[in-house]
Amino acid sequence: MGSFLDKDEYSFDDVQALIDNNVEESINLDFKASGALAKTDDKRREIAKDVSAFANSDGGIIVYGITEKNHKADSLSFIDGDDITKEWIEQVINTGVQRHIEGLKIFPIRKDGNIKQSIYIVKIPYSYNVPHISKDKRYYKRYNFESVFMEEYEVRQLYDRKSKSKLFIAGYSIKNINLNEDEATFRIHIDVANEGLSVEDLYKINLYIDEETGVSCAMKFTWDRHINPNDYQILILDERIKISCKGQFPIFPNECVNAMTIQVVVKRDKLDVLQNNSIIELKLFYSNGEDEAKIKSSMFVINESIEIK
Repeated sequence: MGSFLDKDEYSFDDVQALIDNNVEESINLDFKASGALAKTDDKRREIAKDVSAFANSDGGIIVYGITEKNHKADSLSFIDGDDITKEWIEQVINTGVQRHIEGLKIFPIRKDGNIKQSIYIVKIPYSYNVPHISKDKRYYKRYNFESVFMEEYEVRQLYDRKSKSKLFIAGYSIKNINLNEDEATFRIHIDVANEGLSVEDLYKINLYIDEETGVSCAMKFTWDRHINPNDYQILILDERIKISCKGQFPIFPNECVNAMTIQVVVKRDKLDVLQNNSIIELKLFYSNGEDEAKIKSSMFVINESIEIK
């Protein structure tokens, strides 16, 4: 479900896909039927409670306009956009949640452009301006599928978030750098960024190649000579390869660095297998958490302009 959570824009097809795929609610995703957006004090308090819980936790999305069944997206539950507007939802959140949640976004979705058949996607970021208190003067967090009360010690711990790092995998690239009759050599770059408020110097990237076709046996790995070989490690785990790299440099707030650069030599007769059948995963570990991503193996493309040696 990561692709839905990570989108910058949303369409009706994105919402319909949640139902078609019977997507389950989670700590980062919640479905609410149309009745959750009503102009009563109880519903206003409920909106503030749910939004503040996401902001106090790991962020996430509330989809207003989907009925859930057994915590899974079940059916559409349209909202009258003439009655419940984006501006009204913003006003409820801004007056019902303190402190202000920076970066919160609301996406109005209309089926076939019909305002009477509206859905609202409320995207709540991971917040550094914590803790956020709800309209009922309580602090909430996400737990499983619910917004629940926070213990006093949990509220105190939130104040530490302002002094922590928050790393994420910012991107990767794969470039064909050498070619001969038997082998193709690729260079993989992996970048890590820090959107937190403190420096992070303790982090590690793991790259996993997981497949059942034997292509891993046709691969060799090397890295730049100036890097301490003790900072890299290669392990063969059954039919999975794990390449691990310790962080080379501290990452300052709002900075992005190259965290791993490796060269992969692949037998040309195994290249199609690598492109079509392999699962390549990235995992980032650091002192305050972790992140993960998947590499598209289809990016292992031969550049025919490279002279064959």
